[in-house]
Amino acid sequence: MQKANIKEAKERLAKYLAKCGIASRRKCEKLILEGKVRVNGKTITDLSFKVSSSDKVEYNGAKVNPETKIVIALNKPKGYLCTVKDNFGRNTVLDLVKKDEEIQKIKHLYPVGRLDFNSRGLLLLTNIGEIAYRITHPKFGIPKVYKVTINSFIDDDKLKKIAKGVKIRGEKRKIIPQKIKVERRENNSSTLLIKIVEGRKRIIRRLFSELGYKVIDLTRIQIGGYKLAGIEEGRYKILGKKEIEKLLQRE
Repeated sequence: MQKANIKEAKERLAKYLAKCGIASRRKCEKLILEGKVRVNGKTITDLSFKVSSSDKVEYNGAKVNPETKIVIALNKPKGYLCTVKDNFGRNTVLDLVKKDEEIQKIKHLYPVGRLDFNSRGLLLLTNIGEIAYRITHPKFGIPKVYKVTINSFIDDDKLKKIAKGVKIRGEKRKIIPQKIKVERRENNSSTLLIKIVEGRKRIIRRLFSELGYKVIDLTRIQIGGYKLAGIEEGRYKILGKKEIEKLLQRE
């Protein structure tokens, strides 16, 4: 009896690499064009090239395979760097999850977006390049909400100025929040909620510095439609499908 000829499903190389957690699909296309990817021993620079699960795919000389897809919501404390490793031995956000046996199996796990060393709150860790790209790139308009405490009373004129947009030194364009709301105002401090789609480095601290204030506490409390509530500081949660969909909501 003649055996049925069953063809394996194939997909573009960049998509396959993204599924392996190497980077976003667009970044993977760049890596292919740079000659960093080999298939069955041959360097591939053709973006239309397709592979299947039976092909041997290598990136920078190391074989890659699709990993279990994971998105982790972490409540970052102060004193941790948003990086995979640090050459000076300082704590990184991966130190907070590395004891989990399920997470240990994931080789390509990266923090999504920025929270500086002294900032707290919602941070995502994932090996899904496309999700990381959609959340961080401004063109997708995924909002982030921050709770900010500054070192002085902020008056209504300053609030109006922030709402209209603030030009920060060294930046070509203004930062214009989607929303700003006062939660508390006292003589020596004010706490505000600010919603932005920006991803520029230390942008909120620099915004208030431009207006003469110092940020004394900064916590990210929401990404998209997903809120931090329920995760203790220093703890994390592996997200399900519905929770990931909330992350991608533009609201």
